[in-house]
Amino acid sequence: MKTSLPAAPATPELTADGGRRLRAWSTISAILLLPATILAGILALTGENVSSCIAYNENCGTTPGWVYEGSLLITGIAWVVVLCPGHGAVRRTALWIQLGAQCTFLAAVLTIFW
Repeated sequence: MKTSLPAAPATPELTADGGRRLRAWSTISAILLLPATILAGILALTGENVSSCIAYNENCGTTPGWVYEGSLLITGIAWVVVLCPGHGAVRRTALWIQLGAQCTFLAAVLTIFW
């Protein structure tokens, strides 16, 4: 007796409207990263340790520089992946990776003086 396994459901491809929507969300979040960074920097400047960090280089945050550079690099690569034509699931995943990397960058900016 032969039994065949059911085929795995295929991931639906993006429609033209869905692809446009993904590109739009990705581009909007990339553009809004600059004002969000400025706002996070201003918010970070209101901390208690700012004056001693700026004046005496004491009580500064210990976040290494590669966190900033790496999160921005991942953001840029994920943004390009979302903009390029390809498989729908890959582009959706890249959008979530982009948003996660942007949140990591903003969290690092917020904690720069803590």
